[in-house]
Amino acid sequence: MKYVIGNWKSNQNLTESLIWVDGIDAIKPHFSPDVSVILCLPFTDIAGFNHKLSDLKIPILTGAQNVSHLPPGKHTGEITANMLGELVNYCLVGHSERRRDFNETSQMVAEKAGFLLGNSITPIICLDLPYLDEQIKELFQQNIDVSRCIFVYEPIAAIGTGHPIDPIDANHVANQISFLIDNAAPILYGGSVSADNVKSFVDQSRIDGVLVGADSLEPTLFAGIINCLAEK
Repeated sequence: MKYVIGNWKSNQNLTESLIWVDGIDAIKPHFSPDVSVILCLPFTDIAGFNHKLSDLKIPILTGAQNVSHLPPGKHTGEITANMLGELVNYCLVGHSERRRDFNETSQMVAEKAGFLLGNSITPIICLDLPYLDEQIKELFQQNIDVSRCIFVYEPIAAIGTGHPIDPIDANHVANQISFLIDNAAPILYGGSVSADNVKSFVDQSRIDGVLVGADSLEPTLFAGIINCLAEK
């Protein structure tokens, strides 16, 4: 199975997200049974987006971009894994922007992964070299079943720059992750992915798909990436 995961970050209100669905429906990309297409949306978009996907019978799965590291309780404003359980199948955790802007730690990321798995949501765990070993060690220390996760190598220097790293270098790090988790889970690449370069990444021996940022916001560009993987 290959994966195309879009991350809208803090973009698109509900109205804009429904227009996006109409756009992708008009383009009608080739959804292959061998390619799982997932969109990680702002919390406010998820329910309405799910209804629209269902009405139009578009085979895209939804994910959240974050989840609380706390259980349900007196935590004003937090969105817990229990709340997301009825809405999404996937959730990003540990994105480099959250580490940078919100001081998230590897311990917090592992705690989030545990709550997600307890609510039948697949964690999509983002990694970069400065904290790769630490993060995976923390997952094992908290008894996280890594075989139920997805991992993404997202080099910070490539995110949003339009300059992805060399696919061979990305594959080298993917192999490193694979070794640390005993080849137990899919490993993706994220960082300035486009239709022009996506094949160069998924053609690598240990890269199972891509995490797409900016190009997931435009239906035509995202459809182009889906079609590239469907051709494989």
